Amino acid sequence: KIAFMFRVKAKNTVSQLIGRAIGSLSMIAVSLLIARRFGSEGYGDFVKITTYVGFFYLFADYGLNAIAIQRTDSVWKVLLGLRLFMGVVLSVVSIGIISIMPHGFDQGYTDLVRLGIYLLTPAIVVQAVITTANAYFQKKLRYDYSAAAQVAGAVVMVITAFTLSTGPLIGVISLLVGGIVTMLVSLSIIAGETRDVRPVVRMSEFRSLFTTATPLGLALIFNLVYFHADSVILALTRSTQEVGIYGLAYKVFELPLVVPIFFMNATYPILLKTQHKKRVFTKSLIFLFASSVCIAVALWALAPLVTYIKPEFIQSVAPLRILLIGLPVFFVSGLYMWYMISQNLLKPLLVIHGGAMIVNIVSNIIFVPTHGFMAAAWITILSESLVLIASVVTLGRRGV
Repeated sequence: KIAFMFRVKAKNTVSQLIGRAIGSLSMIAVSLLIARRFGSEGYGDFVKITTYVGFFYLFADYGLNAIAIQRTDSVWKVLLGLRLFMGVVLSVVSIGIISIMPHGFDQGYTDLVRLGIYLLTPAIVVQAVITTANAYFQKKLRYDYSAAAQVAGAVVMVITAFTLSTGPLIGVISLLVGGIVTMLVSLSIIAGETRDVRPVVRMSEFRSLFTTATPLGLALIFNLVYFHADSVILALTRSTQEVGIYGLAYKVFELPLVVPIFFMNATYPILLKTQHKKRVFTKSLIFLFASSVCIAVALWALAPLVTYIKPEFIQSVAPLRILLIGLPVFFVSGLYMWYMISQNLLKPLLVIHGGAMIVNIVSNIIFVPTHGFMAAAWITILSESLVLIASVVTLGRRGV
């Protein structure tokens, strides 16, 4: 039975990795296009735009998928209705916040960056729908459907980017168009199985889903804030060129992080059902740690290749290598987080990630304005190390 479960996990993990590999390669192609054409400053503007809008993606996520897949299939259309409502509200909020953010010429949010944010804001709703579709695919353990939709969107995104010539905004427009294609393909696949993808509005179920997901949702939001707070503080206090240099290093660092994300997407439904949670956890821990070390060593050796984009990106090598030191920590901490969720330890999880967020933001405010992206890189891995240590201690004390 355990062997069967791991075959199911392997199939779904591979499906996700194929889809994400193509999606990531497409995103890299767009990023390299911007970096090569417009240098670190142009890429820095692109990072500011995507980082800002990306904050609202997870607000729309709010951990609702993890709750919805534990309930009946009929809840999916209710989840879709809730996510559409949240996406619209968050889009309005994002526009309101950016309108009062500081202006700037070499740092902060310039007129070009603001325009890019306005153009990308509809992607919040689009991403909310894609995330909801993934709940359906995860429930059915059919990530091959998700991969197919992602590949379609990635192909369109690259074609759009290489067709346009509107400065750093080519990335913004291509991201939005690619996301819309992914959303439409996902919905068409679900419609082919259910014959009905109309959202359902039931306020009582909205409240039930939202309330139940709140501890996990807040933990994920805390995680997102401390994961990207450095980019925001860099954008407000350092030059756009520094934002671009660190943004490229971070983009390379993020690539292997899809491995634990997708592995746990396939593992989480099994953890909910199996009676052998500890055995599944141990095997997963060994795989994630071993794979993270191999990937970190390979990327460390390949890091200087970023200079082929433009020589000025040689400065990205140092922060990238610092981030790679913490790669095993990020791989393993994700496993601990979802294991705690499977054990219904949501309140301790909230405390852990809330504490890490506070430490991270305070540290970034103190050190990033004077020490720049090198401080940001060290603070990132130290914050995630605190999360991992606290998670290990929490599970140890509870004997889980």
